[in-house]
Amino acid sequence: MDSLKKELEEELKLSTDDLTSHAWYHGPLRREAAESLFERDGDFLVRDSNSSPGNYVLSCFWKNGPMHFKIIRVILRPKKGYSRELFQFEEDRFDNVPALIRFYVGGRRPISQASGAVIFNPITRSVPLRVIIERQTDSSSSISSVKGADREKYNQASKRRSFSSAHNDTLQIINPLLRSGSQPSNLENVGRRPSLQSAQSDSNLRTGVQQNTKQEDTGPAPISPVFRTGSEPLLSPRPRHSRPAFPGGGVTLRGSDGQLHTRAPPKPLRVSVLFPNSIPPPPRDRNVDPSSYYDELVVQVPQKIGHVDRLRAEEKWQSRARLTETSFGFLEAEKNEESLQLPALPQKKAEVEDWHFEKPHVETVSCFHLDQFESLLLPENNRPLEPGVLLALKELFNRSNADITAMHMLSIDCQVARIVGVTDEQKRIMGVGSGLELVTLPHGRQLRQDLLERHHLIALGVAVDILGCTGTVSQRSTVLHKLILLAQALKDHAHNLFSFSAVMKALDLPQITRLEMTWRALRRNHTETAVLFEKKLKPFMNMLNDGDDSVVHGPSAVPHLVPLLMAMEGDDPVENSERGCQLLFDVLQSARSAALHAQDYQQHAHTLLTAGSWEPVPELLEAFRTEFALRLFWGQTGATASREERYEKFDMILSVLSDKLEPVELTPQQPEPLT
Repeated sequence: MDSLKKELEEELKLSTDDLTSHAWYHGPLRREAAESLFERDGDFLVRDSNSSPGNYVLSCFWKNGPMHFKIIRVILRPKKGYSRELFQFEEDRFDNVPALIRFYVGGRRPISQASGAVIFNPITRSVPLRVIIERQTDSSSSISSVKGADREKYNQASKRRSFSSAHNDTLQIINPLLRSGSQPSNLENVGRRPSLQSAQSDSNLRTGVQQNTKQEDTGPAPISPVFRTGSEPLLSPRPRHSRPAFPGGGVTLRGSDGQLHTRAPPKPLRVSVLFPNSIPPPPRDRNVDPSSYYDELVVQVPQKIGHVDRLRAEEKWQSRARLTETSFGFLEAEKNEESLQLPALPQKKAEVEDWHFEKPHVETVSCFHLDQFESLLLPENNRPLEPGVLLALKELFNRSNADITAMHMLSIDCQVARIVGVTDEQKRIMGVGSGLELVTLPHGRQLRQDLLERHHLIALGVAVDILGCTGTVSQRSTVLHKLILLAQALKDHAHNLFSFSAVMKALDLPQITRLEMTWRALRRNHTETAVLFEKKLKPFMNMLNDGDDSVVHGPSAVPHLVPLLMAMEGDDPVENSERGCQLLFDVLQSARSAALHAQDYQQHAHTLLTAGSWEPVPELLEAFRTEFALRLFWGQTGATASREERYEKFDMILSVLSDKLEPVELTPQQPEPLT
């Protein structure tokens, strides 16, 4: 077991692009064995296809039943001599299978629209692939003995028959090869009986022996190999007076002897089964058609109706895309205009027929307007961190539980990030439908800076709440306990990962982590909260920072945007990480997923904010506005200073407050002995 464990660890240490390095890949695991591993909805694994060697199958469990989807392999040939291999189910294509699985697991996208199957719980292997291969080899031998009769019938139909020397006037050709030119199109076709649809036409098929002819010689025909040359795939009856046979009984057939068929057969049909109107439906008997084991995937044509979307769709479906021979095949778009016809666009009103492209506006001014901000809690010309305002805020927060506070933070975050309440004028200025898309674009720089500003101010507010508690250590641990519960409410109740990461950032500040007495009191007085923070919230936050969205279960209202914002604003979030480029790739892929599903985030946020489970409090909403935090921390005049100067001064204030709560104990130095 130790050697197997070590071998498995070596496999899992391979590159993440290598399918072998992922524990949810089970190699040649059979369909029945895969189904026996599933227990609940969302379970999944990837295995090799038994019916199409070289392809992969996603096996999953959904709605109390197993499902199997063959992963479609696409070969792009944009120019001669160059090809690119991609993998997909119905929509997005990826360079490798692990990237495809990460996309569907992290984004909770259904594998197919028809089934609605969603995968999120991987079934991992506990042994190396070598052991699985050996087990499947042993099981296949036992299965072959059980199904011996069926396999014997198949072998008799597929193996090459020899022709008898007693019947020199005919050639018995049972299994013509699928050909391309003068060579077999695929070595896997040797020994297999092709369908009439993919072989030559019926007029070119010649059976060498008549079925009703009685044979005088009832003895077994001697086995004799056929030696042949030429480019024709089918043989005609051999004349009586041919050249002598070889000593072993073989006959040499040459293209110049007139022994080959006089007319070249047509090439095999190249039809796509992706479009049901082009060919008859395939058989659904699983003994005849192994593909019936798989659930149907329908490659989707984009349904968007915009002019730009239509151009993109036409370009996509007219590209030189090919699927491998073991899967399906695309035809050229211009040759199948009827099959590849885009869906008809709905009629639009007359006023939008004159639509024209308008360049998005590049914002250069922050959305936080201090000159227009009117406060209910702050006096005019307030000073930084006024004690009366801090006391009023503490009483305000004590009157609200963690869930209500989280909903107020969600409301303000959605306004700043432009997730809800986005007007048509804002969409026209941005050029996109939401801030989740704008932050990924070059002209979204101002919004990225505003979001980073808000994120840091939330963290500073949490730090002030802890360090401003000058009571006993037990009282500070209670404040810490409430803030951890707020982080949990932001994650599980408000589904707001933006503010959740800000609270977690505050709890990880050096001025907070050094309060050993406070953390010790938290573990003693609020043990469950301390365990929640250490065992669940911190690992969850680390996974988010690594760009791993698979830890997010269920829909979200505001995604985790901070790593992307830092990367696009020049602050490298992977500078101190050992993963380097892979981490940066995961961060960008996570941002791409957020922009792609922006409408889902908007809809979920709108549902939460209009559910009626909370009643907005104007004072509490103001307390979470960014303009309020700017004036509270730096006063009326200091709030307009540069960001770097403000942050540097406030960091010094936090350090002073932290040292006052738990002073650093200086160990007296022992006098050096006199020499």
